[in-house]
Amino acid sequence: MNAPGFWEIIVLAIFALFIFGPEQLPKVARQVGTMVGQFRREASGTLDELRRAAELDDLKEVADEFRSTATDLQRSSDLTGPLTSGSRPAGARAVPPTVRAEGPPPFDPEAT
Repeated sequence: MNAPGFWEIIVLAIFALFIFGPEQLPKVARQVGTMVGQFRREASGTLDELRRAAELDDLKEVADEFRSTATDLQRSSDLTGPLTSGSRPAGARAVPPTVRAEGPPPFDPEAT
């Protein structure tokens, strides 16, 4: 819906002049302006409240995800055994890493 144009406003003003008369027209215009301002303030407040609620919902989702990750990490750290305890069996020696980084990683311009 488009905003009213210049000629449409003129026609509305002429109708308002005929309906309310020249004595009542300023009073009616003032009341309409007050109502429009009040409506805008209420609409702005409602939109701000909805934005805050949406941000709060987003924060709750992030907090729930964080809690679930923390719970999963806690469960995995509660495991015991040779793989999770950090100790090696007797006679085991440390195995050096077999992959070594030499130079920059390969670049494929067609992949990007």
